[in-house]
Amino acid sequence: MKNRSFLNDNWDIITVLVVYSILAFFSLKYFQYRIAGDEISYINIAKAYSAGNWGAAINGYWSPLYSWLMSPFLFFGSQPFYAVYVSKIVSIIIGFFTIISVRRLSRTFEIDKIVERSFLIVLIPFILYFSLMYNTPDLLLVCFIVYYLSIIFETKYSNNLINGVLCGFIGTLAYLTKSFAFPFFLFHFILFNLIYYFKGLNVDRRKVLKNLFLGLAVFFVLSGLWVGTISEKYGKLTISTAGEYNQALVGSEYGVNTMEYGLPPIYYLGLIKPPNNYATSIWDDLSYQKMDHWSPLDSLKNFEYELKLIWSNIGYTFKLLESFIFISFIILISMVLFILIPKVDKVSKNAVKCLLLTMLIYIGGYCIIIPEWRYLWLIFILLIFSGFFIIDRLYKSKVINYTIRNILLVIMICLFIMQPISEVVLFANPPEDNDYNLSNILKIDYGVQGNIASNSEWMDTLTISYYLNSKYYGMTRKTNSTNDLQQQLEDNKIDYYLVWNSTINLNLSDYHEITHGEIPLLQIYKRN
Repeated sequence: MKNRSFLNDNWDIITVLVVYSILAFFSLKYFQYRIAGDEISYINIAKAYSAGNWGAAINGYWSPLYSWLMSPFLFFGSQPFYAVYVSKIVSIIIGFFTIISVRRLSRTFEIDKIVERSFLIVLIPFILYFSLMYNTPDLLLVCFIVYYLSIIFETKYSNNLINGVLCGFIGTLAYLTKSFAFPFFLFHFILFNLIYYFKGLNVDRRKVLKNLFLGLAVFFVLSGLWVGTISEKYGKLTISTAGEYNQALVGSEYGVNTMEYGLPPIYYLGLIKPPNNYATSIWDDLSYQKMDHWSPLDSLKNFEYELKLIWSNIGYTFKLLESFIFISFIILISMVLFILIPKVDKVSKNAVKCLLLTMLIYIGGYCIIIPEWRYLWLIFILLIFSGFFIIDRLYKSKVINYTIRNILLVIMICLFIMQPISEVVLFANPPEDNDYNLSNILKIDYGVQGNIASNSEWMDTLTISYYLNSKYYGMTRKTNSTNDLQQQLEDNKIDYYLVWNSTINLNLSDYHEITHGEIPLLQIYKRN
């Protein structure tokens, strides 16, 4: 009877999970070779963990949890394609549990069954796209933060002390997923506990404080283990080297921000040796990349630059949101207007305020440095959730009737599912059309393997080098001197030099060209 009751109460989420799993299974072959720099780094770190080489595996730039999830599977093999396939499977599994966590959030907000099912239908193509497109920790971060929100936004959050402990534990998992979660969790967790303490209705203030201190204690103790580990490796106290690197990157020295669209320094500083035996390139640990650091507090000029950067990032963020959910701005305006409607109850208004404030905190954290599309996946989910929540509460408050509610639900479903479906179709590649196929040609027909450099196409060459199980030293410095170019190659013991998009034959005394026009837009020079 209990099993039958469970199935009756959860048939909708079970159906959604089954449909998601089937679609992911059939779509995987069109994304199975798709990787880029970040994915390669997480895979290589996972390989180092599975091999027991902790010195190479512990990394201050790339957070460890995603690699930890992959590493057990790599005990059974570590060949490049197998490892990529493992990362895809892990990402799909993460998507599975993300759907569960989002459903828990809808239960926290007590959304009506019909509205919840509509929301879950919309969620399928979004999570499918996120899990297939990028095999990075971004979706895992969404999973943890949504689960954390489903706890801290419970109406009876302060009544149970275990909630504070769970928040601290999940906050630690989020930090181990991406270092951005460290400041986000601290700010968000402390802020909302203070809101409950000073503004909460019918709450025990002593329990609120106990939850706050328990959550912070768990978070600092558990996350402190990793902070201590990476601080020991790099010889300085740090929660992550990523923040320091990215802060330097968006400075006026490099101009890698939404105002300038500059290139990272690895694109023009010349050849750089990979940091360890498991690394494909310097991208696997950018902590070792020497950067010119700056602070907005150093001078008035820097402070003004930071303000311009933030303003530019805010505009860029809204462009990213509108590019994927074109009614993002309408939803945000609707949230503000919803708070002002007299007929809506205070609890519902407070719920929307919580969602809106969470999104502002999250976006604000990234706008200080630089936002990227995949960093905003949480915002996409919360925007969609907010849209359905508002419809649910407008109906329950009798602002709209049953018919209008259902019409709005159908419109929302149609509006939201089209973009992720079209993106999946757009980016799905046939199995033969990818860098993996080119790497096989280079390996089988030309024997390319070893230390590799290129004149351009940093990321494509990195991917090819990964599949060749080789080391990629990056792009050579721009020069008009053949002797200087050859010296760069010789100093780094480069075995193969890949020249993209050039028809000019290089006269390198210690290297000879082996492709002879057989590969379009690519010349390969081999060391004699």
